Amino acid sequence: MLDDKEKNLIMLLELPHRISNPRAMMQACEDAAALIKRLDAELDAKTESTPKRARNTDGTLKADDPDTPENEAWVAVKRQERGLRRRVSR
Repeated sequence: MLDDKEKNLIMLLELPHRISNPRAMMQACEDAAALIKRLDAELDAKTESTPKRARNTDGTLKADDPDTPENEAWVAVKRQERGLRRRVSR
């Protein structure tokens, strides 16, 4: 999924003391932001179009009506917003 340039970027950001030039550190941060945006867009594309079986009010699976062009047996699922997970200290 990640190419060599992106793996190198992750390594540099894990060890920031190896970047001595502030301009190079700024460039690495900008590259990391672009990488995060790209991966987030890929994840959104995968999770938005997940079909799910439609159910009746009593919980049983709904059948498709062959007389209509739309397939009533399947519905589109709304993507849940991803948020930061809180760590529970024990």
